[in-house]
Amino acid sequence: MNQELIKQASQSLAIQAVYLRSSQIRCKENFLPPWFQTDFALTPQLRYGATGKLRFIVPEQTATDDAPRLVLFYFATGVRLIDDAALTAADQESTIPDEAVYLEIECEFCAHYQLAPTADIEALGPALEEFGRYNLAYHVWPYWREYVQSVSVRMAIPPIPIPMYRVPAPDRSEK
Repeated sequence: MNQELIKQASQSLAIQAVYLRSSQIRCKENFLPPWFQTDFALTPQLRYGATGKLRFIVPEQTATDDAPRLVLFYFATGVRLIDDAALTAADQESTIPDEAVYLEIECEFCAHYQLAPTADIEALGPALEEFGRYNLAYHVWPYWREYVQSVSVRMAIPPIPIPMYRVPAPDRSEK
C-alpha cells in the first residue's frame, strides 16, 4: 500500500454519493426462512473488493467551466450462508458444494467522487488506482451493511453480521 499515492488521491477527491448498481439474491430451493428449523448452524462467508473499474465523467468545455468532473469507482460485495459442516469439510478440499449454500447476496456499488478542478486526471492515474484498492471500501461499507440488514429483515432471517471493514494487507510483491 502506497500511503503517498492514497494521500494524493484523497486530496483531489470529494465523495458525492454511493449507489447500488446491481444486486442478486439466491435462496436454496427448499430454504424457507420463516419456517426453517435446523439442528446445524449456518455461517456467513464474505467477499468484497474494488473491481478495478474506473470511469471519468468530464463535461465538455463550457463558457463557465464550473461543471464538476467526476470519478466513478465500482465495488463488488457478497455474503453467503453456508452449512457449518460443509465449511469444515471445505477446509481440506478448499471448495464448498452448491448444496451447502443456503442464501447468497451479491451487489455492485458505484461511488461517485468529485475531482478537484486543478487535478490532472492523467497524472493521478496510479493514485486513483491505489485509492480504489485500499480506501474505496470505507465509503461503500455502510451502504453494504445496511443493504444486507434490510434484505435479512425482508427475508425473515436473523440479521447477517457484516463486520467492520478492515484494510486488506498490502500485496507483498509491492514495494
